[in-house]
Amino acid sequence: MRGGLAWRHAFGDVTPAATLAFAGASAFSVAGLPIAKDAALVEAGLDLAISQSTSLGLSYTGQLAGNAQDHAFKGVFAVRF
Repeated sequence: MRGGLAWRHAFGDVTPAATLAFAGASAFSVAGLPIAKDAALVEAGLDLAISQSTSLGLSYTGQLAGNAQDHAFKGVFAVRF
C-alpha cells in the first residue's frame, strides 16, 4: 500500500504561450489553457503479489484545484521472467 499528499504552487505566468517558426516560414503562436496557481495532489495505490513472478497493482492520482480537476486510475498486471 502506498499514498501521497502534496501541494503544488505555480510561480510566474500561468498561461502557457509561445511564438514559434519553422526555418523559412512565418511565425505562428501556440497557447494553452491556464494552469492552476495552487493545487492539491493526491496519490493512493495498492500492489498485490499473486505469486513469486506475478503481481497486480491499482492506483489513483488526482490533482484538485479551485477551477480544475484531473483524475487518473491505473491498473498494472506484471509478469517477471
